[in-house]
Amino acid sequence: MTFNVLKRWHGRVGVLAASFVLLLAFTGLCLNHVSSWGFDSKALRSPALLGLYGMAESGTLVSYPLADGYISESNGQLFYQDDEIARCDGALVGAVTISVEASAQIVIACERQLLLFSPTFQLIEQIGPALGLPLAVQRVGLVDGQLLIATSAGLFFSDLNALSWISVNEEGSEAENENAVASATQWSQAAVAPERLSLALAGRIDSEDITYERLLLDIHSGRILGEWGVYLVDAMAILFMLLALSGVYIWLQGKKN
Repeated sequence: MTFNVLKRWHGRVGVLAASFVLLLAFTGLCLNHVSSWGFDSKALRSPALLGLYGMAESGTLVSYPLADGYISESNGQLFYQDDEIARCDGALVGAVTISVEASAQIVIACERQLLLFSPTFQLIEQIGPALGLPLAVQRVGLVDGQLLIATSAGLFFSDLNALSWISVNEEGSEAENENAVASATQWSQAAVAPERLSLALAGRIDSEDITYERLLLDIHSGRILGEWGVYLVDAMAILFMLLALSGVYIWLQGKKN
């Protein structure tokens, strides 16, 4: 009875493991020929594959006009004109100028943070979820000079001095709220940067190429899935050893019979 159970277990697990073995064999075969097949020099350009590494396609540029220039972002780098000024946590979603205590300050909004700059683009403060920022930020605008942010949780008036975030639905009557939001005509809008600026930024943007060789290595080792992928490969290795041992045992039992 035990022998029959072992045979059924061996067969079912073997079918499950077969697809993993085929994947390892295919990636191993490709890795043996990375140079002759060009996998060591050909860079990934598929947005889906680059997304596995948390990267946008090289050359993607998002720009917002501000005063006489443009705020631009690509691969996490943030620029005013062609000068790098900071890193952006998430995609760039807007930029506005506000008045704080009789002085102008610039607010640049990324999906997971607000960056506060002086008029000369000296970084004053980075405001993220730890300081109460509602996520995810989708765009920013001005209502009578007051900062308004649109997030996945709704609309919020923002007091950056007090670091307070007041939901539109919590301030005033419902009619007043609707009128206030309707008057927010100064949403920061994305625009295409001038060609000369785009060309200047192309040489400034970090663009680490992910080659097909690295992709194959990461699939082969399981690292394409992060830490859990390595554990999965370890578990499959142990499973292969158990299948080998059980296969030898079944073969020996068959010879005796």
